[in-house]
Amino acid sequence: MIRELAKKISTFGQFIDCVIIELTFRRGNFSDGAEVLKVHSSMALLRASSNDAEILIKMIRPRQKISAALGCRIQSAEKIWRVFTATEIFEFVNSVDDKNKIHRINPPIVPALLILETLLSDAEFSTVDGLKLKFRNFVTADEPLSLFCDGKFFNLTSAGKQKVTGEIL
Repeated sequence: MIRELAKKISTFGQFIDCVIIELTFRRGNFSDGAEVLKVHSSMALLRASSNDAEILIKMIRPRQKISAALGCRIQSAEKIWRVFTATEIFEFVNSVDDKNKIHRINPPIVPALLILETLLSDAEFSTVDGLKLKFRNFVTADEPLSLFCDGKFFNLTSAGKQKVTGEIL
């Protein structure tokens, strides 16, 4: 389901150099399609939907070029929820035809939609009607992530640094 929606978003080639800062996912009955809802010089709002789900994506164009950065490699006492590998990132971006270069640098940045797909496959989120994710910092390949849930709110962190905040809708 998420990969189908990701393929629709990847057809908007004019946003290749943008980064996702907010992502909203909802299950329900929607008309199939993809569209640009708003666009400004530095921001875009995109929508993709299938018969059973919809994603709204808010993207920004970074002011400077994004270069490879080492993610957090510091070991901490946090319980590790997930570590994304470069191989699975490349497999995901190839399967959805994602041309954004930040997912192909070394180490690659984990696509927001791969994070969403992984959350939805987790038992805690598999039956939710919707999720809203806000991306605070990049997550890179081989970076250990911890998941903290507090009612309908959750955080993905790495060595105490907040990466993604979320809300169950």
